[in-house]
Amino acid sequence: MQIRTMTREDLDFALAMTGAEGWSSTRHDFEELLEYDPHGCFIGEVDAKPIGMVCVVPYQKFGFIGNLIVDKSCRGQQCGKTLMEHAMHYLRNQGVQSILLDGVPKAVTLYERLGFKKICKSLRLEGVMSGKGSRDVRLMRQDDLTLITRLDASLFGGRRDQFLRMRYAAHPEYCKVLEIDGKIHGYIMGSISGDAVRIGPWVMMKSNTFAERLLLGFAQGVAKKTLKAGVLETNTESLDLLHKYGFKEVSFSWRMACGKDTEATLSTRLYAICCPARG
Repeated sequence: MQIRTMTREDLDFALAMTGAEGWSSTRHDFEELLEYDPHGCFIGEVDAKPIGMVCVVPYQKFGFIGNLIVDKSCRGQQCGKTLMEHAMHYLRNQGVQSILLDGVPKAVTLYERLGFKKICKSLRLEGVMSGKGSRDVRLMRQDDLTLITRLDASLFGGRRDQFLRMRYAAHPEYCKVLEIDGKIHGYIMGSISGDAVRIGPWVMMKSNTFAERLLLGFAQGVAKKTLKAGVLETNTESLDLLHKYGFKEVSFSWRMACGKDTEATLSTRLYAICCPARG
């Protein structure tokens, strides 16, 4: 198998692969990854035919691996392992000391053989809820982003400014903040995938009471569409709140890590992940 850099011409292939796995990835998701790091997504080929892929996202001292998929006809031939080793090598060359991923259960043994260890479950939840307006919840503005990216970095553990700005640019109608007495206490971003709205990232600086207010304000603008969210099982405040409004767990991955121990991405103020491929 040969490995090359993914380009925009590969996006139909990438979406066919994620679609076959039942994932909610969109073309814009991959466009964001390619814009963030044009050299960080890879295609595996056999006889010049694409048969697999993997993507990486370096955040300073830690990074994520995601979208590892090998065509069913080529599984069991070490293609997944080869793609993973290529991705890990790329991240380490970027100075990454800790590599994180959300691994589906059937791939956990592969990741463990490569040195990854389980941290916790990364849960996928879905629900439909009615929203409620609040004078403290408003649409995010362009000039909020400087403060939001700074607050986000303090909790996420790395700078993901570019992803937040791209998410806002693509879906400003699904980006809201909770502001009290002129101070932002949390933000939530959404994106479209098919007929559903994906929540994430969702970050709170304060207590669950504020989080509930922001969630209700967000739901008011989605016309009772199905909402999807990824939440680490360690964030019991977020899970309790989502369960209160009828969200059900539909699947899970394992948040896993390899390399230097890090608390990055594990703050309980991170109420929903951005997506499995980037944390």
